[in-house]
Amino acid sequence: MSEVLLSVVVPVYNAAATLEKCAASILGQAPAASELILVDDGSADASPALCDRLAEKDARVRVLHQQNGGASAARNAGLAAARGRYLQFVDADDWVHPGLYEAALPPLEAGADVCFFGVDTLLGNVNETLPAGRMESLSALAGSFAYYLVDTGLFAALYNKIFRRAALDDVRFDEALKVNEDLLFCLAALEKCGPVYFIPAAYYVCDNRAEGSLSRRLRTDLLEAEEYTRPAVESFLARFGASQEETRQVLLKRQGGVAAAQCAMLLGRKGALPFAQCRRLFARLLAPAHCRAAVAQWVNGCYSGPARLVYGACVRFRLAGALALVRSLRAGG
Repeated sequence: MSEVLLSVVVPVYNAAATLEKCAASILGQAPAASELILVDDGSADASPALCDRLAEKDARVRVLHQQNGGASAARNAGLAAARGRYLQFVDADDWVHPGLYEAALPPLEAGADVCFFGVDTLLGNVNETLPAGRMESLSALAGSFAYYLVDTGLFAALYNKIFRRAALDDVRFDEALKVNEDLLFCLAALEKCGPVYFIPAAYYVCDNRAEGSLSRRLRTDLLEAEEYTRPAVESFLARFGASQEETRQVLLKRQGGVAAAQCAMLLGRKGALPFAQCRRLFARLLAPAHCRAAVAQWVNGCYSGPARLVYGACVRFRLAGALALVRSLRAGG
């Protein structure tokens, strides 16, 4: 069997409407010595048959069918099956721009363990700036880790990278997690990487319209997820030479951002939530001063007029019960 240069893993779940465009964007430019691994994760629509048809049309396509286990389980299955020297993950409702592999594979062949590139989205602007060229280690970015980990999430995102597969070693997705599983995988993988290469141009298109729809579901576990993943963030920062003060600032900023995100979800998402549980959650996210400051900043940017005054006062004076009552009245909780 000839060596496979590139493996692209696509988890597929009820993606019949988007999968062909995704696959075409990959197969239309991937080298002949590539494989596109479609992991059908127990789809209930036409996706399984579509995966098989794509494999019939192009010998580079491999299909794995499995019972539904979630995106992490599907990615782990694809990762275990991958034979390529390099590995990329693509979501089934996204696609890649022409020229990605022509730009990314040479730096990897020249010794980089991971190649970063920019991302376009269909909703909102991506305000990110990537460096250009090769770095012998991510340690070169020490002092700027808050930007890459918190402000933009460039290090945490799964879809803006192609890895040398050998550098991933035994890194796998935590299938028990429903949030931040990409963060944990990427941080663990990046810790094993030496030289890195950055391409500032955008080569990946993230269709976050569907993501926005999914995010309308009420979640109450964001604070727990931040706490659970905090050791991985600390390990990453230590591995790449962050000072104690930078580590402290990154953690505080991340905690504040998560508190603001949880507050936004509580106030903006419908769904049943017992009043007492909601009050405890608001009390918890408003307890640290740096989290209150982050939530207050979110309120000022999201609301105006009386709503800004009311929510601002509730945040400033830690009126968790008042916020829980507003949430209950607005969201039907």
